[in-house]
Amino acid sequence: MSVNPLKKGDKVVMHTCIEAESNDGTIWTCKTDQFKHHPNHDYTVVMLEGYSGSFHTEYLQKVTI
Repeated sequence: MSVNPLKKGDKVVMHTCIEAESNDGTIWTCKTDQFKHHPNHDYTVVMLEGYSGSFHTEYLQKVTI
């Protein structure tokens, strides 16, 4: 996990992925703390309010409003 893991309620934007192009400037709210779908995964995801499915945290940047 990252040094500062994303937490429920954090505000984030997407970057450097195809989803970021169609959601440019959209501020998302984390519905969950970041987690691994499976113990063997070497990456984490988070659920976002208004987004279907989980999202890879590598492509999210926390923002302060």
